[in-house]
Amino acid sequence: MNRTITLTPSLIDGMAKGSLNDPLTPGLAIQMLSRGKKVWKYMRWVPGKRGFLRRTLGTYPAFSLPSAREWANELNAMIDAGTDPRDIWQEQERRDTMTVNRAHVLYMNAVREGRASRSKRKNKPRTISDKIAIFSRDVEPELGKKIIYDITEDDLIALVEKKGKTAKVRANRLAAELKVFFGWAASLRGKEVGLEVDPARRLGDLRFPETPRARKLSLDELSWFLRALAEERRDFRRGMLLWLLTAARFSEVVFAKTAELQDGVWTIPAERSKNGQAHRIALGPWGLRLFRSNSEWLFPAEKVEGPRTQGWYEARDRVVARMAKLAGRPIERFTPHDFRRTARSNTKRLNIDFETAEAMLNHLKTGLERTYDRYDLEEEKRRWFARWENEVLAIARRAGVHEQLEGGDAVSGAARSPQGPAVEPGLHL
Repeated sequence: MNRTITLTPSLIDGMAKGSLNDPLTPGLAIQMLSRGKKVWKYMRWVPGKRGFLRRTLGTYPAFSLPSAREWANELNAMIDAGTDPRDIWQEQERRDTMTVNRAHVLYMNAVREGRASRSKRKNKPRTISDKIAIFSRDVEPELGKKIIYDITEDDLIALVEKKGKTAKVRANRLAAELKVFFGWAASLRGKEVGLEVDPARRLGDLRFPETPRARKLSLDELSWFLRALAEERRDFRRGMLLWLLTAARFSEVVFAKTAELQDGVWTIPAERSKNGQAHRIALGPWGLRLFRSNSEWLFPAEKVEGPRTQGWYEARDRVVARMAKLAGRPIERFTPHDFRRTARSNTKRLNIDFETAEAMLNHLKTGLERTYDRYDLEEEKRRWFARWENEVLAIARRAGVHEQLEGGDAVSGAARSPQGPAVEPGLHL
């Protein structure tokens, strides 16, 4: 049975069994263990639903009576103030283990669930993969294991400036992503991280000059492209042709599902389009043949469930290398987005008005026109896509690869340009 007597060092030294409470310090007691060791214990009721708080300090005399009382009094002060010490310890443990890596995992969970932005809108798969790529490539190796609360503005500036020495555009993307990530961690949306000060709040001032891309393929290059593409494996061949024929974005094509095609019209749903607006593309005979798939996905991955996301840029590089051999000179490398620019740059030559040209890229109207002009231009877009398909098919026929590219035998006359046949290769835009 516990005895309530004044604790002294000599009394503790003479203990042979049991335990002794310290009447001067609520909750503190020293207990004799079976192996003869004496251990300081603390037990006190904490108001609320969590019951008793039980803690062990250590052995006596390694921890003296004064040090044990000091330890117990700190616990008592918190309880008397209405604070459960376990809440403080839990918070401290969270802070001690909240590395940049761990905070980024929480951030990406919020991104996928639509909790990371003020708009509460889920990000598209391409945006998510871009965020992960930037973090894995540029942030994790330098800052991943550091505690996020210790990251300073100078740390982030050094990271961006280092990137800017070799890749200015990527440095700007890195700065933008750091600003979003740390801004989330310091906002109410990122309370699970609880960053008090946002070290990235001024990174917007650190921006490297960028030269806007102006790459488009000339008619000569389109001919070489189609001839080079004919040697590529079918999935990549179909995908690259759809980039060209539909002027759709890389992710819109790669992540396409076969069910998105209804009655000859491919509808890119709002959640997959850049501007959040569904985009309808009327496919011609060639496009419809290219859109055939026996899978849920237009381009299914070979070894996992889901779309094929790897290998596209390697296939592009193979095509560029073949184009260079055909041309007898180096060919400037192009991106999937450059096909959008190529299609748009041909609209004037093919007598397509500005509004239709913008609509076929799913560019939204601006200003009052966006508010009051609700005409959707779907029929005009249908004629443009048919005309553009016929234009590219005519080039493929002259290059002798239209059958290899599944283009059929002849150009339909229904959407032929009113100026006559397609322009011969050799005329540059």
